[in-house]
Amino acid sequence: MEIRETNEKTNAWVQEVLDNRWTDTARVLKVCATMEQEAGQSKDAWLLGFAYYHSGEAHYVRNEVEPMFQDLAKAISYLEESGQWERVARSYNLMAISSISKGNASVAADYYLTGLDYCRKHEIHTVESSIYLNLGYLYLDNQIYGEAQSYFEKACDDYYNTPEDKRSITTLTTIYTNLALCHMRCGRMEKTAEYIERLKKECQPHFDDMDYVYVDCMRASYYHKIGDDIRRDQCIEDIQSHIGKKMALMDIFDDLYNFCWLLVEIDRMDVLKKICIQLEPVVESTKIANLERKLLSLKMKYYNKLGQKEAYLQTAVQFYEKTESAEQESKSMIANMLYVRSALEHANEKRINLEQINQELMKKAETDPLTGLMNRYRFTDYSEKIVESCYEKKIPLAFEILDIDYFKQYNDHYGHQAGDECIKKVASLIKKMQNDQIFCARYGGDEFIIIYSGLSAQQVYDKAKRFKEAVMKLGITHSESQVTDIVTVSQGICYDVPEYGNKSWDFLHAADMLLYRVKKKKRNEIFIGDIYEEALDEVEK
Repeated sequence: MEIRETNEKTNAWVQEVLDNRWTDTARVLKVCATMEQEAGQSKDAWLLGFAYYHSGEAHYVRNEVEPMFQDLAKAISYLEESGQWERVARSYNLMAISSISKGNASVAADYYLTGLDYCRKHEIHTVESSIYLNLGYLYLDNQIYGEAQSYFEKACDDYYNTPEDKRSITTLTTIYTNLALCHMRCGRMEKTAEYIERLKKECQPHFDDMDYVYVDCMRASYYHKIGDDIRRDQCIEDIQSHIGKKMALMDIFDDLYNFCWLLVEIDRMDVLKKICIQLEPVVESTKIANLERKLLSLKMKYYNKLGQKEAYLQTAVQFYEKTESAEQESKSMIANMLYVRSALEHANEKRINLEQINQELMKKAETDPLTGLMNRYRFTDYSEKIVESCYEKKIPLAFEILDIDYFKQYNDHYGHQAGDECIKKVASLIKKMQNDQIFCARYGGDEFIIIYSGLSAQQVYDKAKRFKEAVMKLGITHSESQVTDIVTVSQGICYDVPEYGNKSWDFLHAADMLLYRVKKKKRNEIFIGDIYEEALDEVEK
């Protein structure tokens, strides 16, 4: 139970909401309204944030998009003020999902990345994994398959790093299905078949009706592409047999929509008609013009194929009207995003006024107290300036992100005091590297950043390699490491000459993705690549 130091009545409300959030949304909305009234009188930021968030979540479950946005927009500033970071991240995730439904991918991406930033800052791994999946789907839908695959694989790694008793087979089903789609759209049919087989063995015994429909939409497309019409048609029959059951069709709308275009291609207008009939009341209930427009596009194709000209023209008029509505929705999305930003700015101003002295002291302190290295604040300030400087001088720049391999296991096994000593010893080696061309900082936890300016790629790699070897020479025992029995580090380096418009985030993100490749393939290694995450072959290793 989520208990706070408050009265029993409030705790009872909180528990009632948590117990019924997915099963009785009407009850949740009623309790949240009562909580909002009570919290408004007492100016309880925690309770207001909780009530507005769960009211928004309930509207999301009910496919009521506009009130969902209104409540979540109100919730975020209160959640920030009261430190409910997981609900902040979940708010951005829900707003992103609904923004995609409304057809605004750019707003959705902004929400996802903001939510991901909160997850990383506050170590909210469950929501982080969900956002990885959703970002992957966003990239997949926009045909950016490399990035999509990367996010799906991150979600897969998170799944297998989660204790077995806390894993969700639905999550694994989603991951495998999307990875299959990635490979299929890139023409890698053998890899697609591999994930289809994994779905069959690991996930299918646990499928419900919606899982069958979701996965069979992908399988039907795969079998069609490889020319297996018998299995494709069997998938179509299976979808028809399962879709009649009561299910949350909005959760798989895009999958059904793409499946319907396959039906158009193979002239299965009978099945297309049945699915459109199933989708129509659900789509209408959302009042989302973009979804209504998609459904109308299918109906137009249906009437055109059957030569029903009058019905086609009537539907075309409706499509045009919904296009205008969709444009208004897009403006509404942007207005909502601006409102959220404004509310957060107001909350930040309030917090700064309340903690002004403390904030000023934090800004003045540029060193990390544990290691003596520059801290994240100093890094942020320096990184933007060095990118601009290197761009103006047209000289190369490298961002290196490194972390200690299996440090969590080290901390858990040897204790936090030993963990701090380990960090200090590694940091002392990093500190020795500092000079006019090399800036070093502790980014947080066991993660460090080194920025090299004006050096060749070979020089950067050689310095990184010498540092890696120096860490191993420390000989710090690490019995929990899966690499070797001593402490090691993994390093990702983005090396390039900054171009117009490049920011420190571009180099940092690329270095982070390169570090992820190292950790996925083999730790205690270095991966150096350019800002597009392509390996630098000219470096002699």
